[in-house]
Amino acid sequence: MEPSLPGVSASFTPLLAATASFVLSHFILSFGPVRSRLAGRMGEQAFLIFYSAVAFATFAWMCIAYARAPFHDLWGDPRWARWVTVAVMPFASILATCGVATANPGAVGFGRLLVDGRGPIGIQKVTRHPVMIAIALWAALHLMTNGDMASLILFGGMLALTLGGIWHIEAKRAASGNEAWARFVAASSVVPLAAIVSGKTRVTLREIGWNRIAAGVVVYFVLLFGHRIVIDVPLLPGLFPR
Repeated sequence: MEPSLPGVSASFTPLLAATASFVLSHFILSFGPVRSRLAGRMGEQAFLIFYSAVAFATFAWMCIAYARAPFHDLWGDPRWARWVTVAVMPFASILATCGVATANPGAVGFGRLLVDGRGPIGIQKVTRHPVMIAIALWAALHLMTNGDMASLILFGGMLALTLGGIWHIEAKRAASGNEAWARFVAASSVVPLAAIVSGKTRVTLREIGWNRIAAGVVVYFVLLFGHRIVIDVPLLPGLFPR
């Protein structure tokens, strides 16, 4: 008989194992002593390739396990949550697209930008972790709209990874005592728009990049209308019946 957590059917064990592997492998491989030792032996570029391969393999395993997991309803599919998702996802899509298109000193592999003393630019003034905040929003929204056990495991794991990842990056950079990072932090925030509202920084849509924003809007509509095609779940309640 397969082992399982108390109160959780053994049929969810593959998904639990896959999600735990996906989340923990990120934290283990990015842990300072482990990362330094592996990168020292393999070389920095080879380590990043290995890191990406592990992430891809465990993510694929998690998705397959999610697709095969049984359906166990917890809080249903609240219609209001779908409308919240439709309203918030444009912001998440723009954050993700602009974040990917803007080299970030807070991201893995871009720490060298701190050596140049570069402060936050564009979307980094909205939040210094735009891609991770976008993924966290995506995961949280899917938790609300998919009230079943498998979704709780998968999207809960994704949310834990992104929030934990942000905390890990912040703690690691702060512990380094890097003055350039301190200046970067002083002109930005983790919470979206907090630095702008508090007056720590100012940003214009032009600085973020109209082309990047437009790309984010396009991504949003692709996700919005492609959602039904790919997984047969419409995102516009009342307009497209399920």
